[in-house]
Amino acid sequence: MIFSIVGIMWLQGYWIYSSWENKEEEFSLSVNQSLQSVAKEIQEREINDYITAYQKLIDSVGTPSDSNFTDIFFFMDEDDTSNLSTFFAYGILQEDYNVNPSYIDPSIGEKQTVSDYKKVRTTAIISNEIFNRENRMVSTIQKLKRVDRLNAFDQVKYREAFMEYASTLPIHRRLNNPELAFLLKREFDEKKISIPYEFGIYNGGLATRIRSNNYHEIREGPQYSTPVFTDAQGLSPYELVVTFPDRDRFVLSSIFGVAGLSLVLTVFIIIVSTSAVYQIIRQKKISEIKTDFINNMSHEFKTPIATINLALDAIGNPKVLNAPEMISKYANMIREENTRMLTQVENVLRISQLERSSSMMEFESIDLKELVDEAISHVALIVESKSGYVKTHFTNEQALFEGNQNHFLNVIINILDNAIKYADGPPQVDVYIDHVDQQLELKIVDQGIGMSATTQKHIFEKFYRAQSGNIHDIKGHGLGLAYVKNIVDQHHGKIKIVSKKGEGTKFSILLPQITAK
Repeated sequence: MIFSIVGIMWLQGYWIYSSWENKEEEFSLSVNQSLQSVAKEIQEREINDYITAYQKLIDSVGTPSDSNFTDIFFFMDEDDTSNLSTFFAYGILQEDYNVNPSYIDPSIGEKQTVSDYKKVRTTAIISNEIFNRENRMVSTIQKLKRVDRLNAFDQVKYREAFMEYASTLPIHRRLNNPELAFLLKREFDEKKISIPYEFGIYNGGLATRIRSNNYHEIREGPQYSTPVFTDAQGLSPYELVVTFPDRDRFVLSSIFGVAGLSLVLTVFIIIVSTSAVYQIIRQKKISEIKTDFINNMSHEFKTPIATINLALDAIGNPKVLNAPEMISKYANMIREENTRMLTQVENVLRISQLERSSSMMEFESIDLKELVDEAISHVALIVESKSGYVKTHFTNEQALFEGNQNHFLNVIINILDNAIKYADGPPQVDVYIDHVDQQLELKIVDQGIGMSATTQKHIFEKFYRAQSGNIHDIKGHGLGLAYVKNIVDQHHGKIKIVSKKGEGTKFSILLPQITAK
């Protein structure tokens, strides 16, 4: 079970880690694609602006000073069914203008002419059956001519020149913050990246004026970069850098739902498994305790039963029948052993009844002093037979409390009985009744063998007995003090124990005190 739990935890951790890495890679890929798109669009916009300005300058001049076709292509297509032939002519028209290019930008420099290029397409449809009788030349049925701008050609021809010129300008004249911010936001929105970011353009590792308002030299969070305004070889001193301070939080939020559910289920499995292991260990311990209890109970019953059998056999002896004093002696012995067995059975039944009964005890006003004296009278003969004593130390104040007389009498008897059984030699027991903050404190102090700290922690548990090797050397069944604790709790009292190995034990019971009416 533990191996399975560890395996599940490892797999869940590995899955979450893999999901985290995949989301980070996906995020990085989206950001890099966005930055490359922005860098490309920035550069294309700049070149298009130059071409547009150049074209407007040509258009404003009007008629060119010189023009000629640089390239001409001819195509012929005949249609036999209609006796018509189509003649196609394509050409590139170069028009030269006496215009100073510095009108676009003074930094460009001066040239003699500015050239414009156009593509010219002419289509002529002729009939094979129509002739001119004088020179026998065919006559044209339809002639179409179209002149278009060579925008793509213009861009290819002038792109490198524009790029070389633009590279001499400072970055803030080629780009501004609002334009860059708009392009970044548009690209990130398309990629569904909706977390805060900061951007800036660096020139050889040094910050430029193009940056966001909160961008700092010390960059917070992961950063992504791409070159901008590259030359024909793809090189550029400028680098667009974007940082995401909250990237980890964004990535975590994307897997939080499934990862959180996975963690909850894993924790649930761990709790259930731990509880199962705990219950197994607990049931095993209870089984061992009950086995010890049954064995000890059998041992406790075996001795009085054997004694009774011996006494009955003795009474049946003809010699004893003629001796009344011997019969009386054996009869008393049978009665004592029978009472002993009955007491053991009552202890077991009493605990079982308390656990199963849901009805409240009937309480009445009880004098604790009288109850202690009655309990002492029950054990007086045993104490005397062992040459011991039980002394009381009472004050003159009344000691009244609300309780059940029979049950609380058994509480005191049980504690006294333990003091007698676990005495190392003649039992020496002192009983005190004190008044503490409107409460009665009953203290029963013995000079017995005492108990260890471990035993004190479990002494009020059912079936628990301090182990000393042979279970039959341990007197009782581990039910007396469990019964004591139960009764004291039902009387709204508290019981404490102070003991030290070899120095005796002190039981202290606190009960709510009542005043006499």
